[in-house]
Amino acid sequence: MSTNLDEAVSHGADFTERVRRNQRKLGAELKPQYDFIVCGSGSSGSVVTRRLAENADVSVLLLEAGGPDDLPTVMRADQWHLNLGSERDWNFATQPNPHLNDRTIPYSMGKVLGGGSSINVMAWSRGHKNDWDYFAAEAGDKAWSYESVLNIYRRIEDWHGAPDPDYRGTGGPVYVQPAPDPNPVAPAALEGARSVGIPTFENQNGRMMEGPGGASIFDLRVRDGYRQSVFRSYLFPYMDRPNLTVLTDALVTRLTFDRLERNRVAGAEFSNDGTLHQVGAGSEVVLSLGAIHTPKVLMQSGIGDGTELQRHGIPVVQHLPGVGQNLQDHPLFGCVWEYRQPLPPRNNGGEATYFCKSDPDLDTPDLQTILGEFPMSTPETAARFNVPEVGWTLGGGVVRPAATARLRRSACAGPRGRACPAAPGCRSGRW
Repeated sequence: MSTNLDEAVSHGADFTERVRRNQRKLGAELKPQYDFIVCGSGSSGSVVTRRLAENADVSVLLLEAGGPDDLPTVMRADQWHLNLGSERDWNFATQPNPHLNDRTIPYSMGKVLGGGSSINVMAWSRGHKNDWDYFAAEAGDKAWSYESVLNIYRRIEDWHGAPDPDYRGTGGPVYVQPAPDPNPVAPAALEGARSVGIPTFENQNGRMMEGPGGASIFDLRVRDGYRQSVFRSYLFPYMDRPNLTVLTDALVTRLTFDRLERNRVAGAEFSNDGTLHQVGAGSEVVLSLGAIHTPKVLMQSGIGDGTELQRHGIPVVQHLPGVGQNLQDHPLFGCVWEYRQPLPPRNNGGEATYFCKSDPDLDTPDLQTILGEFPMSTPETAARFNVPEVGWTLGGGVVRPAATARLRRSACAGPRGRACPAAPGCRSGRW
């Protein structure tokens, strides 16, 4: 007699095969127009595509530059680091920084179904109450407030920790749990934080995101050792539907415009198998390509700073000087401790964190430290300081950075020396 687990596995295999057949058929019969075109299958793209495809009367095309995600390095939670620097990583790097001895900083971004949610460290992080309320005040819209967003978090979560109905939800598409059976170094890190006055919490979301800081075991998007990407949680269950086409290895190069209304987006152009294709959008094109590719596609389409576009021979459709400006990210540096023997990583290999303030007068914590159950360093640091092969790391990060950067085009090859396809009218170069 089959067990429930056997039946679940069999059902999952049957569904996967049904998805494969459906998408093979839809991909071979691309239509000249869809109601919606979504560019990018990362966290936001997967959610938007799912919500659109829920309407059976709407046709949706999702374009993803990367390939499939059904690989051990993506699926297995303990293999996430093997994706960095691989073909599932765009392998961007910043320009040499004079404040860092002219070093460049790796800038990993997911190039695979699921985008960053398929190569990241799988920590579930909600954002601080003060941040959400600031967004609401700036937008003049209470829908962005912490109270409003907290209701959304409760609705989408499938929380598998201690019951906490004020902050956590159950039954949603997003499986979340505290890191199960963490490595002993993780609770030891919490005890160390407590010894210097940092309070500890049941998890890093909920109450902890309303106060001045704290330490906790991580909430993880991991189940039975497997990654729970946003793509798998939201979109994959809908890929057997006839109104949803998910096309991989499809690099969006630019937007296309209506011939009569020059400033109205009519569709998207993309490269697939070395050929450029154009597809129309009856309603909208949604760009969810991340912090690099979204402004890149806009600029290649003629939307951006007019002077900058003209300098590269790109016809100006709309002068929007803010495109490509004000890029911010969280710098991280590792402090490595040598250990007597290897610490076999559990779960995602980083199961504890704490937030604190660099200045007690700040409203919100601006520093975060993340535990790594292995040595973390750049090749330059390892060579200069003889970083031990066996050890563990506290990675310090700035979560409210003041510095900004910009994205612009330069006349050289593609990411890390590889050529990247360019839209017609946009000379070969690098972003």
